[in-house]
Amino acid sequence: MNWNAIVIIICILITALAVWKEYVRANQSRLVLRLLASITATIAIACIALPLTYQVDVNKQDKREALLLTEGFSADSVSKYNTEKIFTLNNTISKKIPKAMLIYDLADLKADSTITQIRILGDGLDKEELQRLDHVPVIFRPAAFKQGITAVSWNEHLKAGDEINVAGTYKNSLPGKIKLVLKGLSTGLDSVIIPPDEAGPFNLRSTPKNQGKNVYKLLAIAGTDTLENENIPVQIEPAKALNVLMLIASPDFESRFLKNWLSESGFAVAVRSAISKDKFNKEFINLDQFPLDHLSASVFGKFDVLIADLSVLKTLNGVEAAALQQEVLQKGLGIVIRADSSLKSNSWLQRDFPSDRLAVKDPAPVSLNIQGKTGNTAKLNAGMVYLANQANTQSLISDEHGHVLAANALAGAGKLVFTPLNNTFSWVLSGDKADYSALWSLLIAKAARKAATTGSWTIKSVIPTLSNPVELQLESAVAPPLIQIDSTVISPIQNSKLPFQWTVNYWPKTVGWQSVKQNNGALNWFYVYSYDDWKNIRALKKQADTKAYVANNAINSNVTKQIHEKATIAVSKIYFYVLLLMACAFLWFEARFR
Repeated sequence: MNWNAIVIIICILITALAVWKEYVRANQSRLVLRLLASITATIAIACIALPLTYQVDVNKQDKREALLLTEGFSADSVSKYNTEKIFTLNNTISKKIPKAMLIYDLADLKADSTITQIRILGDGLDKEELQRLDHVPVIFRPAAFKQGITAVSWNEHLKAGDEINVAGTYKNSLPGKIKLVLKGLSTGLDSVIIPPDEAGPFNLRSTPKNQGKNVYKLLAIAGTDTLENENIPVQIEPAKALNVLMLIASPDFESRFLKNWLSESGFAVAVRSAISKDKFNKEFINLDQFPLDHLSASVFGKFDVLIADLSVLKTLNGVEAAALQQEVLQKGLGIVIRADSSLKSNSWLQRDFPSDRLAVKDPAPVSLNIQGKTGNTAKLNAGMVYLANQANTQSLISDEHGHVLAANALAGAGKLVFTPLNNTFSWVLSGDKADYSALWSLLIAKAARKAATTGSWTIKSVIPTLSNPVELQLESAVAPPLIQIDSTVISPIQNSKLPFQWTVNYWPKTVGWQSVKQNNGALNWFYVYSYDDWKNIRALKKQADTKAYVANNAINSNVTKQIHEKATIAVSKIYFYVLLLMACAFLWFEARFR
């Protein structure tokens, strides 16, 4: 029998005895008042002996915090926080820290109404994972990055002859120097030294020789130790054999050397140079002959690039000029315009390229800066004319003094490249064929007619990694019903606001090159890295994503939830002591003065 039952039984017996005593007493005056006083006194005794409580609805400010352990956390830091709620998404961490509960979805933390903020230890979470938290406030203090590559980028898609450029930053906290090496086919291609206790940029370059899918290596070496060994996947496509039409005012060395270089580089070339009025000399290299005396839309449509002297373009008759303009503006033909001494013209070909003359009479040879090429070229006599900087043009080549010597601009569907250079052949004569090739390859590439594509693929995931979701984006005018990645068939998701944009989500199962095939047969490739590749870069990316999440949700960081609860409150005994005292006092006074 428990205490409450004993107290109640005893108080009932006392009440019955007191009531019986009052009824058998000789003096029956004020009987009702004495009965009430006796019963009240017994009830007060019972209330004093019993643990009386009551419940009320209260609003409680709950500030409970959960710890989320991610890769890179320090085991010693866990003991600093007094919480029973410790979670992780990593199976290895859950084995290392037994009290960390393994969860598979961050939405589980959001579903726990008692968790009002999350403290993340380690490198943090990526953007996709953070979205599952749905704006739950986060506290994040990542550890400082000590050693390694902190940023990196390279051109993943190249044409044959293009240069691979691996650029980034490296933080060296060691007392010795670090050597960064770009390797291909087990051969060192380029290297750079990072001094001790310094963080600085690096730039490694090389011209790949093997076409197709290649995986280069970026190594960080300290003495005889290899600190990092990262994969650099690159796709090298064969250069497209462009069809080039050259319109020359008269034969000269510049045109001759350019024609020879185009033919040696595999271009299909047609050359028309004026002999006299309405008489032309015609050459066809790697190209079948056809009538070239009169220029028309059908003639221009055979070519990807037109290289022409400005003086020739000015002398085209009305029909030829109209056909050329239509082919450029509506069908995307590109023109490389070799300027003459004329500085001003109202022609649509020269309108975006106002020019000026140097103030000196006999300019000295200068080195040129070619877009995309490291270092300056050999000296060249660039002439007197240069182009003025314009907001709607892009500078392609400039001299060491900043004078623009080649620029390009959009012209409807096509592109115009304008240059006053007419002495580049002197590089070939002096043996600087690399500078000559770099200059003309750039000018032609910038002007060339854009090839029609069935779709454009973009890998939205920064570093596609094995067993992690990869997001691919396709831009296509034709709806692709199915996408096949290796042997997996996936239905793409169309963007509701941009109907030409499609998204594909894929979980890679193997490391290496993955094929992406559309329903029209178009084949693309992307590379999937192993879990050990680019750990530093992936950790820094997670830290950046988590910091951005914290910043975007800072407005709610101090808000706590209103938790509605039933609160149990003990009844104060003082009231029953007073009631007992009053009842006993009445019974004593009534018996004494009756």
